[in-house]
Amino acid sequence: MTDLLDIAPATAYGEVRTSDGRRVKVRGLRSNDIAAIATRFPHVIAAVAAAGDNLVFLISALGVATGPVIAAGCDQLGNEQQEAAADRFLFEDQIKLLKAIFWLTFPNGLSSFTEVVANLTEPEKPKIKIRSKVSPPVSPASSDMVSLPTMQ
Repeated sequence: MTDLLDIAPATAYGEVRTSDGRRVKVRGLRSNDIAAIATRFPHVIAAVAAAGDNLVFLISALGVATGPVIAAGCDQLGNEQQEAAADRFLFEDQIKLLKAIFWLTFPNGLSSFTEVVANLTEPEKPKIKIRSKVSPPVSPASSDMVSLPTMQ
């Protein structure tokens, strides 16, 4: 039997080179990161839903949540100093970091994710596999039958 460790994906990391040549290691946000950010910044959920895969719209809608999202993507969720530092990055670098974090969080795009979420309340139809196997006939074919004797 498969256990969770067998199917859990390895955490994907990316590396972003900032405009001054530094390299920043980022990862996708996990569910607890997203929940914490959504609790602090409720407008972010509406912005994400409205943005779809339009990353420019999403970035512009993040506003004050930009620093916390970048910090969370750098394993610093809730660290106020790291969030403040991310807020001071050049806008170009913030976009690079947010883009990398976005695609690591939603590798199939946000549209795919929102489709899955929208279908959460629909009952899952069981997947039934039908295997048909041709069975040999119970009675022999008519050409194989021996003619019954006729009475005269």
